[in-house]
Amino acid sequence: MFSEPSTISLLCDCVHLPAKYTIEQVRGVYNKICNIGGYENFIRTSTGARIEKQGPGGRGFSRLTFTGDRLQFAEDHMGITAEQFGKKVRTVLEDALPALGIAAILVQQVTVRAVCAPNAFSGAAEFLSGAIFRVPREDLEVFQRSASLHGFRMVFPASKEQPEAFNVRVEAYLKDPRSVYIENVGTFKAPISPKHLGVIENQVGAVSEFIVGRVVPFLTQYDRRGVE
Repeated sequence: MFSEPSTISLLCDCVHLPAKYTIEQVRGVYNKICNIGGYENFIRTSTGARIEKQGPGGRGFSRLTFTGDRLQFAEDHMGITAEQFGKKVRTVLEDALPALGIAAILVQQVTVRAVCAPNAFSGAAEFLSGAIFRVPREDLEVFQRSASLHGFRMVFPASKEQPEAFNVRVEAYLKDPRSVYIENVGTFKAPISPKHLGVIENQVGAVSEFIVGRVVPFLTQYDRRGVE
């Protein structure tokens, strides 16, 4: 059975109609949310502005980027859960949207990245090649060089019953050979008004839960030796 997944990175792109907010307006948003979001630095960019906080020792970051047609939230190796991230996105947007004159979020794209480890195999590469793909080692000799099966993708298109689309990537985690890296990108195309920002918070939870409740159980089915 796989270990419990650990979230390492979270992103949320909130796309809106192009807006001509000024750098002073963005700085005003920064002054409002720096305590709520834990941001420490305000940086002007060629496309707008970025506010951020570096993690301990320079490892990891918390970031919000303004580009004129979207707000991009990112948390990388900051020890934050999907639940905490969803709440942070909602809380920040509650202040940012009216301050910047943004009437609605048109499209939302949420990305959750997590790692977990198989129990019956020494590492992710062995698990993927031996249990998922089940390609005999001798079949790879045709390449006449060292080769490994690194990962795979699964696509879950939107439907009337399930309007969100999920794009899942499963790979061997380069930073830890024992762990499997799982990324789920969820795309939501229903517009959201400033009065219903709780929907975005729920979307973050849905993308994360698909990893925990669907992808990991799928992988667990193959986490045993001699799988048929």
